[in-house]
Amino acid sequence: MSLVGNLAALGHSTASDEVVKNTFANYAFEHYEIASYASLLTLAELAGDSAAPAALNISLREEREMAQWIADHLEATVRRFVERSAAGQKAGV
Repeated sequence: MSLVGNLAALGHSTASDEVVKNTFANYAFEHYEIASYASLLTLAELAGDSAAPAALNISLREEREMAQWIADHLEATVRRFVERSAAGQKAGV
């Protein structure tokens, strides 16, 4: 899964708004992970696995929290990007 995130970041690296696009990609990726863990919980239930759900629920909670954090900071990220762009600043490595 981290490969997908790295590819998204690489794809956005040449864009002038890479910070905003990476934020979008991170938000989408968190929801992909949420769907993955929710599906794994269903599979564990169907398989009668009583051990896996504890760890899966922890991971699911973490992914939901991160998705919410990104959502909570999206507006501020876009605003800061626009302010810095208007000032002639660019993201650098």
